Amino acid sequence: MADELIVDLTNYKDRVGNRVNPGRYTVVVEDAEMDKSKANNDMVNLWLRVVGGDYDGATIVDRLTLTEKALFRIVGFMQAIGLPTPRKRFKINVRTFVGKTLDVDVDDGEPYNGRVKSEVRGYMRIVGGGSAPAEPADLGDLTSSGAEDLPGPDDLSAFTGEAQAEAAAATEAAPAAEAAPPAAAPAEARVEPEAADADALDLDSIDLG
Repeated sequence: MADELIVDLTNYKDRVGNRVNPGRYTVVVEDAEMDKSKANNDMVNLWLRVVGGDYDGATIVDRLTLTEKALFRIVGFMQAIGLPTPRKRFKINVRTFVGKTLDVDVDDGEPYNGRVKSEVRGYMRIVGGGSAPAEPADLGDLTSSGAEDLPGPDDLSAFTGEAQAEAAAATEAAPAAEAAPPAAAPAEARVEPEAADADALDLDSIDLG
């Protein structure tokens, strides 16, 4: 008998994942598949590959269970990759997730068969243009009751601190803009009515939101 061992790793997938130091990482969704949890609930398995840094190429495995109490996790993930989360029943192909890039906050999970792996604690969109990164959806603080009020398809960043700050600023600025009377132009600088009408500022056209 030969001593050679033939191992076929063609379809091998690490279903535990690597351990990286707790922190925030940019990852790309390398693979996604539908599965069933031990309780026979629908579940999405995600393979997230770290991009850049000391752990470049490391894989973090995450599982999104589609139960009422855990819906906030799939909502946070979909928002982080820029997909709409309408408040209705809808269908989506999980292959749509593959190739999307996002940021994740990870921490050490409980040991599994003597092996510690990293677990995702929060998802967030990558903000370009030098802007400060948005705050993550805190997966530990959100509850099932909060997850029921899912943002509409045009409000993908509703869970981010940046969006909340912008909304608050707009609310405070709106009354001031409406209450401020138009300043009268000096007599010597007053323009003729025809010219004024051509360049007049249409306050009704200003979007204060």
